[in-house]
Amino acid sequence: MSVILKEIWKHAQVSRVELVASTGLTSGTISNLTQELIQLKVIREYQSISGLVGRKRVMLGFDLRYYRIIGLDIGRSSFEIVLTDLAGNKLQATEGNVNGHTGPEGYWAVIGPYLEAIKNDVIAEGLKIVGLGVGVPGPMDHEKGILINPPNFKGWAGYPLKEVLERQYGLPAVIEDDARTSALAESRYGLGKSGADLVFVTMGIGIGSGVIFNGEIVRGTNSLYGQVGHMTIEPNGMRCECGNQGCWETVGSIIGILRRFDCGDMNAFMTAVREGDSDALRCMEETLRYLETALINICNMYDPEIIVLGGRLFPYISEYLPVIQERLRGRLFAFAKDRVLLQPATFGESQSAMGATATVLDALFSRPLEVLG
Repeated sequence: MSVILKEIWKHAQVSRVELVASTGLTSGTISNLTQELIQLKVIREYQSISGLVGRKRVMLGFDLRYYRIIGLDIGRSSFEIVLTDLAGNKLQATEGNVNGHTGPEGYWAVIGPYLEAIKNDVIAEGLKIVGLGVGVPGPMDHEKGILINPPNFKGWAGYPLKEVLERQYGLPAVIEDDARTSALAESRYGLGKSGADLVFVTMGIGIGSGVIFNGEIVRGTNSLYGQVGHMTIEPNGMRCECGNQGCWETVGSIIGILRRFDCGDMNAFMTAVREGDSDALRCMEETLRYLETALINICNMYDPEIIVLGGRLFPYISEYLPVIQERLRGRLFAFAKDRVLLQPATFGESQSAMGATATVLDALFSRPLEVLG
């Protein structure tokens, strides 16, 4: 079933004959398993198309009428909840801020009523929720769904997020680092859907990344793979909450920028930049240089086809993307300088929430009968 679902996702619609050819399964196996998936309302038959010869072929694709997926992004200052069908089409979205709240209890006081309302609405329509995917600042124990000690995210160390959500809402929950959910959104629904190896870099209050290789998230031994925000950029810089010194996050994040140019917020900083304030211009150039250095390191470490930039900081620096791309070309290996694409995120501020739904979709593709109960 897993092989069949992945093949249907790859092609959007495919015939049983094509499934036999692409999977190596027998026609009898394909016939039996696709019929079971139809009965489970995961896939359905679509209008026949004519082949070059012979009778018309009935196409199989995902049934978008019955199942729903909830994606939740928990940020350091905001949250977003999205509802999608099995094709990743966004059907509903809710967002808000959690400013002034610290730790899980304060966050759930804000987020909980919205989650409950969306769940109840889906059930009232007679539909079924496959699961709840969550993107949240890491690092974490991915399998257990326990946050370890996320920098700049007070009160969440050791929090059993997966267990709490499953108990509270009665839904299977998949917990993932928010940078990795953002990468997964690109891989499943966006720029990487063709199978490209990519690195997603998210920049906001913190900086992180998700690495997709051969279509899969890479986590590493301690689930620290892709913690680019904690690469050393300033060897003699300030100590980071992670324990390292001179991390990119300490100078290149929103907090790092506002620490270097003392002002109220990023809007005030950008106003100063546009007005030609010499200190603001110097701070912006430093920020771009830090970004450039980090991206060169990412290219040389991970060798991706695409680097995608997103997060709450990105809209403030997006106009400099062509400049950064040109600078990269001047510093990469000559034979590779035109092979790495630098692109903006497909889903903007909804990136992590959309990727959170993709974690549930991946679970469905890998363990369909278990996930469907």
